[in-house]
Amino acid sequence: MPFQKTFRILLEEDNTDGSILDSFGGASFLALNGTDASGAMNADSVVLGVDGTAAEGKPTWLSEAADGSGDYAKEKCIATNSGWVFMPGSTATGSDNTNSQPEVIECHRRLKDTIDVPTGRQVTIGTGTSKTTFFPDGDTFTGEASSDLGDVVVYVYYNEPINVTGTPQLQLAQATALGSSFGTIMDFSSSFSDLTNGIMAFALPAGEDTRTSNVTNNTLGVNSDDAISLNSGTIEKMTGDRVVLEDVIAAYGDNDSEAGIMLENEVGHLLEEAGGGMPADLTLELDSDASFTAVSYTHLTLPTNREV
Repeated sequence: MPFQKTFRILLEEDNTDGSILDSFGGASFLALNGTDASGAMNADSVVLGVDGTAAEGKPTWLSEAADGSGDYAKEKCIATNSGWVFMPGSTATGSDNTNSQPEVIECHRRLKDTIDVPTGRQVTIGTGTSKTTFFPDGDTFTGEASSDLGDVVVYVYYNEPINVTGTPQLQLAQATALGSSFGTIMDFSSSFSDLTNGIMAFALPAGEDTRTSNVTNNTLGVNSDDAISLNSGTIEKMTGDRVVLEDVIAAYGDNDSEAGIMLENEVGHLLEEAGGGMPADLTLELDSDASFTAVSYTHLTLPTNREV
């Protein structure tokens, strides 16, 4: 998807014959969201347009998930209004503090606000506790007659924070070419997701038979161009900046310190807007299919020596 580019729109009144009125001869102008109360142009008021010549992909020097989930993988990068950053707590930042200031790896002013709709271009497949176990890490999945929730979780990495409502769904595929559907469709799981960092999780329901006898060619995964189903829900651009709740010092007449709430974004300004924005792309744009191998649990009976 392309970048948005900010520009001004000015509508000018014309004569009855279609010619444009002289700008200095009393012409009427209508600036969309571009003037203040006095009629003067407001430098902070802009209208968003789309520049189809620019890409909004993550920095190309980062690795794709198929190449391994290393310290500099694209799924660890997200857009903010400071530019492309590593998510707080990522190994590459040198800090495991998930509440720390994001490390900017490529500066771009107002990046989050000016890129177009959110796109999901990276996927990993793991469990409820490990995002990359099966893909790209390559661990073998051990199936069972009745699965637990969290046994298989597909994580979709959007390029910016998203807002999700309802229960969107994603179908797990099977067979060597991932040409057929497997089991019950996976529901969006808010408990496994991290929407602030653009990570949306879909979990295989509990009670699925994941033994190899039920998995074609012992292969499960997601196609590179699979699409998320909204299922009457929404996935949208997060238009507001994050809200930080913390203790602040509020000076009252008695000079007592009270606990308060401070609303700010990543550069310290008060929060101006929040909620949903433009709908996200539903079709995945992965660099390759994401697949892994399933095996069945085998109970081994060890030989015993019997002494008489």
